[in-house]
Amino acid sequence: MTQKWHEIRSDSTKMICNTLQLIISIWTVVIGLFLFDDRTYFFWPPNLKNIENDMRLDALIVLTGLALFLCTILFVKNKWVIGVLLVTVGAISLELASLTFIHVIMAHYFLMILVSFSNLVLFILTLIVAHYK
Repeated sequence: MTQKWHEIRSDSTKMICNTLQLIISIWTVVIGLFLFDDRTYFFWPPNLKNIENDMRLDALIVLTGLALFLCTILFVKNKWVIGVLLVTVGAISLELASLTFIHVIMAHYFLMILVSFSNLVLFILTLIVAHYK
C-alpha cells in the first residue's frame, strides 16, 4: 500500500485525480445521506414527488459514493469499475442538477439554485477525473 502511495505521490496528475476522486466520493455520500434524511425535499411536479423522494434512490446514491470512496482508498486499478462508478456519479449529479433547476423555474423556489450549481460543479469535477483516469 505504501508503494502505491509513493507511486501516486510521484505523479502530480495521479495525485490530483485521486484527491478529486476522494472529494467526489465524499460529496456524493453526503448528498445521498441528506436526501435519505429529508423525505420531502423534492416537491415539483406534485405527481412525481413520491418517485423523486424514494428511499431506494437515496440508498443507491450513498452506495455509489461509498463504492467510489473504497475504490479510491484501496487504489483499485480496474479502470472499468472506476469508469462505471464515475459515470454513475456523473449521471446522478446531472440528474439532481436538472431536477433542482426545474424546481427553481417551475415552482419559483430560488433557494435551490445554489444546490443546482453545486451539482453542476460535482458533474464537472467528475468529467475532469474521468477524462484523466
